[in-house]
Amino acid sequence: MTILIIGGAAQGKSAFARTLSPEQDIIDDLHVRVQRALRDNTALPQAADFAGKTVVCQEVGGGVVPMDAQERAWRECTGRLCCDIAAQADRVYRVYCGIATCIKGAS
Repeated sequence: MTILIIGGAAQGKSAFARTLSPEQDIIDDLHVRVQRALRDNTALPQAADFAGKTVVCQEVGGGVVPMDAQERAWRECTGRLCCDIAAQADRVYRVYCGIATCIKGAS
């Protein structure tokens, strides 16, 4: 089962992920993996890479658009990857203040 968990910084996403999946099946901080790939000029993660996993990612699309082109590219790549993962995921949750809301699939 593929699960995507999104939410702001320090909102309880990882703790919630641990209630759903074994530690070895959790991919934490997807947004950091994308940032590293862009920085290191390596292949960007693809949605298929996360099939059967629980993926945790900070929401990066809200707020002011960064002035820096690299930060805008990172934000764009992360957002599009989350959309792709959500499309294939069995469940998608948004966590806010430690409370998870299922926005796709059975809760």
